[in-house]
Amino acid sequence: MNDIIEAFIHDHLFLHLVLIAVSMTAIIVAMGIDFISGIQKAKQRGELRTSKKYKMTATKAKKYFNPFLTLVMIDLICCIVIPFPVFAMLWAAYCVFCEFKSVREKSWEKAELRKAEKTMSIIIENKDDIARLAAQILFETQKEKEDKNDTGTTE
Repeated sequence: MNDIIEAFIHDHLFLHLVLIAVSMTAIIVAMGIDFISGIQKAKQRGELRTSKKYKMTATKAKKYFNPFLTLVMIDLICCIVIPFPVFAMLWAAYCVFCEFKSVREKSWEKAELRKAEKTMSIIIENKDDIARLAAQILFETQKEKEDKNDTGTTE
């Protein structure tokens, strides 16, 4: 019986632990690449690099590793039936894909979004002035049409 348990631990469980470690390393490396890429993009756009944005990496790690550890436990329970940790590896692949998409984001698109956001905030702040200007333009246009109609009918 001891030989069976030792063989199981050595052959089967060891493979699970190695694949889980590789999956976890892949997530950590992908997050590191995204972190460095994010800092470089922020420098390019001239944005401040604040502790709030740095903390987003910790929040993201929590979102990635809480489900990952749960799936690792499920994989360890299922290791008798399933020959490798399928759930943890699939979750790791998803996390790495998300980080890949994050790195591939074009910084100019983010810059355009920030510019549009600033424009909208200026418009919202100055809505009374813009409404007054629009009303004045409409009033002047209407007055010009009336003047044109008055001069056109008297000739």
